[in-house]
Amino acid sequence: MIGMGRRPRIHYPGAVYHAMAHGVAGQDIFHDDEDRVRFLGDLRRLVRESGASLLAYCLMGNHFHLAIQVGTVTLSSIMHRLLTGHAKAMNRRGDRTGHLFWSRHEAILCCDEKYLAGLIRYIHLNPVRAGLVTKAEDWPWSSLEGKPLPEDAAGNIDQFDPWPRVDAAQPTLIRPIRIDVPDIDEIGKDVSVRTGIQISEIRSGACRRPVVAAKRLLTREAVRYGHPLIDIARWLNSSPTTLTRYARSESENTGKPGTILAPSKGRR
Repeated sequence: MIGMGRRPRIHYPGAVYHAMAHGVAGQDIFHDDEDRVRFLGDLRRLVRESGASLLAYCLMGNHFHLAIQVGTVTLSSIMHRLLTGHAKAMNRRGDRTGHLFWSRHEAILCCDEKYLAGLIRYIHLNPVRAGLVTKAEDWPWSSLEGKPLPEDAAGNIDQFDPWPRVDAAQPTLIRPIRIDVPDIDEIGKDVSVRTGIQISEIRSGACRRPVVAAKRLLTREAVRYGHPLIDIARWLNSSPTTLTRYARSESENTGKPGTILAPSKGRR
């Protein structure tokens, strides 16, 4: 019997997600404040580099919650780098090996403002529900940052479902940002200028190392901006299989939304 692969997660610039990850078998993912400070530093750096916006967060003992709005870089790319980096740091510090997080992170697309408002107060009230503090603002490891929770944000939290079933076929932008995505011709011109390789040679079947490097660069940049591999392959007069090899190491890069033609912005 052939197992089914994971369903791809919806991504578009401006999408807002509720994301959460927890430790294997319920184990702690933070041992002390030093771990939390380092994790928040990594999170803020990745958010800044990827062009995302962190709307809310809360760090607990064995899990954390985020409300995050992405730009051109996918949530999966951000979370992969965040979880991998934290796990490696914890392993080094604790002289341990093995997995820290339980499988893949959980995430759901926020499809309306009402849900987002409920989600943010749900995230901030996590330590209250866990009995760690009596007031949400007393928890030092959330984005509330000592400010009192609005009175209207404290009611009916038990009725809020943080993981509802949603119709993902027609997602609605929440406070959308405008991303000017360059087409493949524009990306190709910029890659040609940067590498000194003529566009005609980049689009040819030439296999010289500099040409292949230019093809790889173009592929990675185009993928970052959301262009499908089949369209990139058509532009390069190549095959999607070849481009898959070019793009495979994209997740190992910095995750920045683009080093060329920078876009302009208009369970528990």
